[in-house]
Amino acid sequence: MTLTELRYIVTLAQERHFRRAAERCFVSQPTLSVAIKKLEDELDVTIFERNRSDVRVTMAGERIVAQARKVLEEAELVKQIAQEGKGQINLP
Repeated sequence: MTLTELRYIVTLAQERHFRRAAERCFVSQPTLSVAIKKLEDELDVTIFERNRSDVRVTMAGERIVAQARKVLEEAELVKQIAQEGKGQINLP
């Protein structure tokens, strides 16, 4: 599982539409679909129910997406901390 895959599921949960989610993630729709299916296979759970007209988040998917949001927020904090620490020299 990667941060990119987590971004994809969070975005799809918001958009509830593969094409729009793919556009927001700056990838093709097939790329998004394959990545999400790969993550579902890895986790052995269905995150999204798909049909021709819409995409729905499953009950398990709701919990996974909520946790993915937290992980992405924490990853951003790590980046901020790293940026703040650039150029600092720690003397013993």
